[in-house]
Amino acid sequence: MNRYFWDSNVLRLFNNNPDHPVLRSHIERVSWDRILLPCVVVAESWRGRLRRIDTVPKARPEEAVFPYQKLIDTHEVLRQFTVAPFDKESVSQLQLLRQDLKRRKKRVKKRHADMMIAAMTLSHDYILVTRNEKDFADMLPAQQMENWIDNRT
Repeated sequence: MNRYFWDSNVLRLFNNNPDHPVLRSHIERVSWDRILLPCVVVAESWRGRLRRIDTVPKARPEEAVFPYQKLIDTHEVLRQFTVAPFDKESVSQLQLLRQDLKRRKKRVKKRHADMMIAAMTLSHDYILVTRNEKDFADMLPAQQMENWIDNRT
C-alpha cells in the first residue's frame, strides 16, 4: 500500500485552501492515514512562520496579531499529519543521491531540502506529491511523483 509524502507547495495549498477540488479528490482517493509530511517540510513551515515573527516591529504591537495567529494556524494544520523522520536509511540514500548527481556533473544547484525529501522518498518507497516535479525529476523516478494540484484523479 503506497504512502504519500507532501512537498511544501502541497501543504501550503492545503493550508490556504483545504477544499481545493483536485487536492480534495486525491485525499479522498488515498485516505488520510497514508499521507505523511517529511520532517524537512515541517521544518520549512516553521522556519517561514518564525521568520515572519522576527520581522514584527517591537514598537507597533498591533502588527504582531497576524503573524502570531498564522503561527497558531500552522500548528493546527501540522498536527493533523504524521511526520516522518530523516532516519539512517534516508542518510544512506542522500549520500547515494549526492554521488549520483556529482557523477553526472549536474550543473543545476539542488536545494539541500529537496535532496533530503527525495532521499526520504526513495529510502521508504513513498510517492512524493509535489507541484514542482521538475525539481525532483533527476532524483526520483516518474512513478514516485504525483501532482495533486494540477492533475485530476
